[in-house]
Amino acid sequence: MKEISLLFLLIPLFTVAQSPESVKLYNEAIELSSAKDYKGAIRLYTESLSVDPLYPSAYYGRGIAQMSNKSYDKAISDFGKCIKLDPKNSKANYYKGYSEMKAKKNKDALVSLSRAIKGDPELTKAYYYRAYIQMVDKNYDKAARDFEEAIHKGKNDSKANYNLGICYKKLNQDDKAYNAYSQAIEKNPKYIPALYERAKADFGNENYAQVIKDCTTIVDIESDNTDALNYRAMANLKSDNLEAAQSDYTALVTADPKNKKAWVNKGVVSFKSKDYETAVIDYTALISLDPQNLSYYKNRAISYIQIEQWDPALADLTLLITKNPENGDAFYNRSNVNLQLEKGDQACADMRQAAKLGFDKAFEYIPGLCNN
Repeated sequence: MKEISLLFLLIPLFTVAQSPESVKLYNEAIELSSAKDYKGAIRLYTESLSVDPLYPSAYYGRGIAQMSNKSYDKAISDFGKCIKLDPKNSKANYYKGYSEMKAKKNKDALVSLSRAIKGDPELTKAYYYRAYIQMVDKNYDKAARDFEEAIHKGKNDSKANYNLGICYKKLNQDDKAYNAYSQAIEKNPKYIPALYERAKADFGNENYAQVIKDCTTIVDIESDNTDALNYRAMANLKSDNLEAAQSDYTALVTADPKNKKAWVNKGVVSFKSKDYETAVIDYTALISLDPQNLSYYKNRAISYIQIEQWDPALADLTLLITKNPENGDAFYNRSNVNLQLEKGDQACADMRQAAKLGFDKAFEYIPGLCNN
């Protein structure tokens, strides 16, 4: 999660009840914190508190510096001390809740953020982080309500819209989820998580043109985004944009040569494109990944037959028959290959065996092949 911007700090305060020396040290600490010298700021806040240990703003400022330095437990302690001295400090409750969330103390964070919201209902980020915690805890109804409130009070937070979409999806409210993703994209047209979720939804709804459009936006931003490449490839395949699909599947298997699903679909594209030489390459790659899958040998054999590579076709068909002697289809195809290799007796024997195994089409060819 991206770190929050510290919107409520670095404003020099002079509290009449505090001593001039403690206020002077406090204001110097603010300057160091503004320069992101958090360790120096913590030292000066500590000196200010040694002069006046009842200075709530110094605890608040030191808490901010500790939080910025990712010392969340120390920040929680300082915000707690600030709140004891100044119970109406909603911002201290908010930052205490944020620090508790970062420290993976979600139950405590929910209490603190709720107190912050009660004290100041306009603290937009408090709604956002309370929603985020509830989403992580799978309380999607409550999370959705808080994200809606964060969106209502905020102006341009595409993340809130995206997370609202995730909650709606978990609640099986698909139309609302889709609208939330679209609103996130409207606010930030390059917001990849929302583009990807919308593309998945559109793929399920067979809206392949929109899938291609959104995935292209993602790939233009992240050329190595294989998830977007995969959905675009599938959408192109479903739309019979075979050249584009082949390009995407080539990119996928280049990025991940062990991506079996991509190789399978690439083989389908090669077949549909009647690019059988490429299909041979595709199924050879698949055989190297999964040598026990006999369908790959069958498809490679058919590809070899289409480009008249008879010897390797014969080898694949013979392997299929060895692995499964009941494969009538393989006997039928091997008969045709043997015929092309001028092995008439073997062609006849294979065609007879294909017929014997119930491959009906074989009966048509037996008289011509076997001459009896």
